[in-house]
Amino acid sequence: MSDLRSELRGRVAPSLPTYRMLLPLGWQSYDLSAQTERELVGAARSRLSAAGRADLAAGLIGQVGDVFRSLRGQDAFAIALAGESAPSWALGAASLVGLRRTATPELPLDAIVEDAVRNRGGVAVGEGHRIVRWTDRRPVTVEQVPAISFLINYLIPVPGTRRTQAVQWTATVAHGPDLAEDDPVLLAWVALFDHHVATFTWSTR
Repeated sequence: MSDLRSELRGRVAPSLPTYRMLLPLGWQSYDLSAQTERELVGAARSRLSAAGRADLAAGLIGQVGDVFRSLRGQDAFAIALAGESAPSWALGAASLVGLRRTATPELPLDAIVEDAVRNRGGVAVGEGHRIVRWTDRRPVTVEQVPAISFLINYLIPVPGTRRTQAVQWTATVAHGPDLAEDDPVLLAWVALFDHHVATFTWSTR
């Protein structure tokens, strides 16, 4: 804990140097191992049972499994979620995922940055403007209800790789289709994640 905020310390991704980043108040970080998946499912099952909704457990297990498989397929290495001690408005409202990005001849990292700046409103954030942030909006269906998935992406190059490897943090906020892109609620989420991702540092220890 640091200043009442969770501190994410990355040591689980062999191809990445150790890093540190402060998370929002009450948020918790997890790796994407099978053990973590089982622990999250078990905790959720207990909460459902306590609420008298054990009938929802089977569907939840399938959903969590789908999410973990999808993230592993994207070369994700960490996920952060609002925990029970987080402010109530944050519970279930957003997630933050860490992904490894590796350049290819067809898609170098510089091309990703250039596209973000030219076409997606990309801007530099953080000390030294070393982090590029851009946003995307995608229509989704949540429990058969149309919604929008608002994605806030941050790209951070891995030192010593000559800009061939990077970490991408993607915050996802789901909201109703009637919410405008410049709604104060969404701008507040952007400001929140800008603040915390800007604390990302590569550790030399």
